[in-house]
Amino acid sequence: MSSFGNILLALFVLVALVPPRSATGQESLYKHTHPDAGDTFVEVESVFGAVARHGSLPYRITIRNNSGRDRVWTVRLNEGNPGRPLSTGATYRIPVENGSEVRREVTLAFAPAFLAYPYRNLTIHVSATGFPVESRHHGEATNETFPTLAISKPLAQRSLSRLNDAVKRANSSNPTFAKPFEVSYLPSEWEGYSGLDGLLMDRASWLSLTPGQRQALIAWVRLGGILDIYREEGTPLSALNLPVLPTDATASTDIPLSLGSIRLHEWDGVELPGSLIARYRTLPTRAETLEKDFDSYGEWPLGKLFGHHEFNPFFVFVLLLAFAILVAPVNLFYFARPGRRHRLFITTPIISVVTCLLVIVVILFTDGIGGQGIRVVLADLQPARDEMRFYLTQEQISRTGVMVNTGFSSSLIDEISPVRLRESSRHRPGGNPRRSMRYDISGEAFSGNFFPSRSEQGFVLRAAEPTRSRIEWTPREGASGVPRLTSTLSRSIAEFYYRDADGTVWVMPSGSGQTIAPGREIPLEKASSETWPEWLKEDMNQFSKTQRSRLLRIVDEPNRFFARLADGESLALSTHPRLRWENTFVLLTGTPASGPAMTPPAPENAAR
Repeated sequence: MSSFGNILLALFVLVALVPPRSATGQESLYKHTHPDAGDTFVEVESVFGAVARHGSLPYRITIRNNSGRDRVWTVRLNEGNPGRPLSTGATYRIPVENGSEVRREVTLAFAPAFLAYPYRNLTIHVSATGFPVESRHHGEATNETFPTLAISKPLAQRSLSRLNDAVKRANSSNPTFAKPFEVSYLPSEWEGYSGLDGLLMDRASWLSLTPGQRQALIAWVRLGGILDIYREEGTPLSALNLPVLPTDATASTDIPLSLGSIRLHEWDGVELPGSLIARYRTLPTRAETLEKDFDSYGEWPLGKLFGHHEFNPFFVFVLLLAFAILVAPVNLFYFARPGRRHRLFITTPIISVVTCLLVIVVILFTDGIGGQGIRVVLADLQPARDEMRFYLTQEQISRTGVMVNTGFSSSLIDEISPVRLRESSRHRPGGNPRRSMRYDISGEAFSGNFFPSRSEQGFVLRAAEPTRSRIEWTPREGASGVPRLTSTLSRSIAEFYYRDADGTVWVMPSGSGQTIAPGREIPLEKASSETWPEWLKEDMNQFSKTQRSRLLRIVDEPNRFFARLADGESLALSTHPRLRWENTFVLLTGTPASGPAMTPPAPENAAR
């Protein structure tokens, strides 16, 4: 064979050995080595791709400092551009001692699809004292109609390129079936998964998760995520080490887990079939939920209850008309009549300043300072030893007057997503065409146009908060005895509904008017019918369409309780301190815990 033929053969072998790009793990979005500082470098890697169409994405930042002294690096992630309705950003300050290497997991929140374009722009700025600012730009198209999925590398290795091509052929606006990931890169905070609609993982990857990664994934599922675990044919379900055991041993099992679910599937361990695309094509997307669940007050009872208030320009119009009359004919022909024209330099500014002050007074009188709103909270209490969390989902709508500061601070909110409200003079679903908005989320600081003056805003907030509270279950007395449940919550219980493991429904005695204080046993009696009590139906009906459908799925779940608290407002996630909440609806649900009773949390820890 000729030397040219040998070269071609060698190139063919190399190409065959290199896996396709779609099957690789993480992508290095930024890497810069400082040539005058040894092997000092900064690298930013993606986990589920560079950009998303909603929620947040995780990134891994690695910094090695051999520059001769301690330094602090500032890494800023920006998404969007000035011509878009909403842009987002996050800033992280990372101190690195000389001679050490630091690795940080960070997240960036993305504008939802209705406030952005399918093509997203990510910019990374990195700076440190004594080093110049370096930047990198990335542009990438996101799926428009197909869900945002992530897939583990073993599942993707022989299948992803083919699945990507099939999805793109069906609709060119959907460039990918899923984004591949390396298990070791998975985040240990649940909000890092919030940019996904579903996650596909093989059994070996699931079993190799660290406790932090597993807890984050479970939290994401509890808050509405879909986790699909693929096991080889014949693998027993007991080998999966699941948080909840399925009720049957079928090849395809859907295990509800609060608002989300873990779904089990079988595969041959080599290649995924193309037919599974249909399984995910109908998967609900969070981008669609944020856009379509809140713009009709007929579908969103909270919005209907809050009502609609258009700005009345009558008083401002009268003032401007009076100003026009005063500053022109009256001023010109009376205050500064011919022969006294020099008075225009005095009277005109006085009339203008007085009119401006009157306009400000009218606005303050009609709209006020701060704002008001209503909110509804679902608090899911899961007391298992490896969880011990309150999973909070809060929907809220507010209307602002004059706001001095449009941002706020919070140490409890993990995710805040704007929703599309009905169009009005106070809310433009596609954003204000004359002004772009910006959200900056860095640690506890939520700065930007979250609550602009004289506008309406709708948000969905989510969080997973540690807690020692629980509803304690102890064995009943006798085969047909009443369940014994004790509350260690820091709040009194006003209403209670419990479906035990056998499917029997128990409720607090009706008409008693009593509240159950922390540490007290909850009095129960067998329900006279299987219908839900009125207070439970009333609270469930305050939520948006998707959230109601999820609640309807779990309300008849065995060994789950629902409760109304006497003072549930303290469970709500606080945003702007100048907002006054006219109503706060809190629905508590969860699973009772078994074991020795716990002491109720001390008052100073009662926030969660």
